[in-house]
Amino acid sequence: MLKIVEETLEGNTLKVKIETPMAKMARVPKKKYKTRDVIQILPEKYEVLEPLQEDVISNYATGNHKQLGEWHFKVKVVTTRKKAPAKKPVKKTPPPPSVETKTSTKSSIRGRMSKIAKEKLNKQ
Repeated sequence: MLKIVEETLEGNTLKVKIETPMAKMARVPKKKYKTRDVIQILPEKYEVLEPLQEDVISNYATGNHKQLGEWHFKVKVVTTRKKAPAKKPVKKTPPPPSVETKTSTKSSIRGRMSKIAKEKLNKQ
């Protein structure tokens, strides 16, 4: 879990300080965070062109890993456009029912059984 501590934009250079909390329990997986992870959490208002200064942080202390790192990126500020209001869907009218209905040449098993039962009742 990464948290942006400080974010400053100077011209087309973005300076970002990021912190990760220390894993306090053994069941929390050890994780190293590199430049690609930082790029993924940057806001949508920046388009990263290239990293200028990179760093590595992790959520554990063994191996001289730190929990606070600083990255510098060459960025392009993306201007967000206002979206046009969504159009309401056009309601389609169903086609008028056809006058002629197709009858099946083979009646269903239920229909045949029902017909046989009626014929037997009529004979009695």
